[in-house]
Amino acid sequence: MKNSYLTLQQPVQTEIIIKKSRFITSASPVDNEDEANAFIEQIRTEHSTATHNVFAYVINEQVQRFSDDGEPSGTAGRPVLEVINRKGLSKTALVVTRYFGGIMLGAGGLVRAYSEAAVKGIETAGIVEKLLHRQLNITMDYHWIGLVKREVENAGAKQLHIQYLQQVKMQFYLLPDAAKSLTQKLIEATAAQINIEEGPLSYI
Repeated sequence: MKNSYLTLQQPVQTEIIIKKSRFITSASPVDNEDEANAFIEQIRTEHSTATHNVFAYVINEQVQRFSDDGEPSGTAGRPVLEVINRKGLSKTALVVTRYFGGIMLGAGGLVRAYSEAAVKGIETAGIVEKLLHRQLNITMDYHWIGLVKREVENAGAKQLHIQYLQQVKMQFYLLPDAAKSLTQKLIEATAAQINIEEGPLSYI
């Protein structure tokens, strides 16, 4: 697994008008190909009367798809895909919807228009870096909670969740190196009287 990847910060819709044609960009982060296809289908339904619903998505280096949706070959989907790749994005889907305004743009004009629409969508959505984190699960007696919580927070834990049951259960995420370091620190500080289990790796 890669240590990190870049994707869109949030889903957005943007619009530009070029020679009376409306180009509406719907951009969204997606986790996998199924999510990408569901997103594309949703936009197609939303804009079912549009002249074209061009799309491109990149899940990773191996999984990349695009469609010109009736525009001349190479003038629409590929330029959108190239913008996504130029920005270094993964897990990203874009649909550029065109409502034809009556003026032909020509091949070069279409490439520029779809590229510009894609860039605007991505810039409006914003780019975020997702980092690989290790989940840690701690079970302990109540008298350790103060010490452990302080060390966990100082380590920069994300998504901290605490359950107060017969014992205290704590779940959170840390960067892998920080998780190893904290585990060692807590075992020493509590004389191994708490239980620490590693959970799965996730991007946060």
